[in-house]
Amino acid sequence: GRGFLPAPSSLSGTDTGTLSVVLGIIFVLLKVVQFYQERKKLIKALEAFPGPPKHWLYGHNHLVRRELGSIRIMSWGEEYPHAFPRWFGPLLPSLIIHHPEYAKSILGRTGKSPQLVLGSCVLDISLGQGLLILNGTKWFQHRKLLTPAFHYDVLKSYVDLMSDSVKVMLDKWEKKNTEKKSVELFQDVSLMTLDSIMKCAFSYNTNCQTQRSALELSNSVKAKGTWQDTEEETPGFSGHSSFLTPQFAFREDLGKMTYTTMCIKESLRLFPPVPAVSRCLSKSITFSDGRSLPKLVLLMSEPTLTKRPLLLPQVYDPLRFSPENSAQRHSHAFLPFSAGSRNCIGQQFAMNEMKVALALTLLRFKLCPDPSKPPRLLPQLILRSSNGIHLHLRKIH
Repeated sequence: GRGFLPAPSSLSGTDTGTLSVVLGIIFVLLKVVQFYQERKKLIKALEAFPGPPKHWLYGHNHLVRRELGSIRIMSWGEEYPHAFPRWFGPLLPSLIIHHPEYAKSILGRTGKSPQLVLGSCVLDISLGQGLLILNGTKWFQHRKLLTPAFHYDVLKSYVDLMSDSVKVMLDKWEKKNTEKKSVELFQDVSLMTLDSIMKCAFSYNTNCQTQRSALELSNSVKAKGTWQDTEEETPGFSGHSSFLTPQFAFREDLGKMTYTTMCIKESLRLFPPVPAVSRCLSKSITFSDGRSLPKLVLLMSEPTLTKRPLLLPQVYDPLRFSPENSAQRHSHAFLPFSAGSRNCIGQQFAMNEMKVALALTLLRFKLCPDPSKPPRLLPQLILRSSNGIHLHLRKIH
């Protein structure tokens, strides 16, 4: 006789749903086991790196406050040599490195391009798919495309544009009553740097320092096109600009401003523009002292710590960067613009702009701090002051 086993097509909807639930539970359990095994392996690896005690729920978050976090982390760096764990809650660990050899091991790695990990989703929305966010082949293509635009000889031609932007800022300061009260400079300097990059990179005069708000400027940039569009059409990226006119003799002398360069580097040592650089390992690594880490461990290199033994004392001394003192320093002991394949592509542009701004400013003003309004450091994506930068400006007659 015929059997009574049901054909597959005759399974009820209830049976199919039950099977889906069972398979889903099995999949979740397998993921939990995998996560547990990887976490166990990671915790075992981190045991080789002593660090401050962590809370089972908060990790180290409750110990690192926004404005005092860098000071606390610096004190940990003195207590725990080379590197120490930093937990962001119960599940996300990182390893903060503060030794030049460790920094060299991480930043000098080849292969899969490391990327910024913390806050990458937010950065993707706010900054778009640029060099900071991209990874892999697409990042390499964009980096290769933009590198010629930041060649030293090309950047020298931008000095005139930078000086024009600085002069607009200084003219604004001339009109202010600066003799009796201090002036908050952060906003003015920010607009000046924005004005410069728009002229140099996009050949676009925004007049943002005198006429237009940041929102209006943002809309005008969007109307002009995306970054990728302007890379092809902007004269500045082909090595010349229609704005350029020979105005300043010191265009050729930027490389000769030795003491000014030392002053800038010492300022970057004490107050690094980017307070932390993160990397995610794509494969395991063994450091020079024999300690190892598995892949996918977030490492954060604090520039203020990576610059050890420059960390102490916290005294402003440009002579630290004299040729004699620099010759004996580890290649990765001072990293204001990071290092390796993902170092800051605009570091020479930034150095040139700082030299031009500093030289022109000191020709017209003497700058003095306002003791009643000291800056309160606020480490975010960049290091800034929560209450601005207040200085007294004395005109030089």
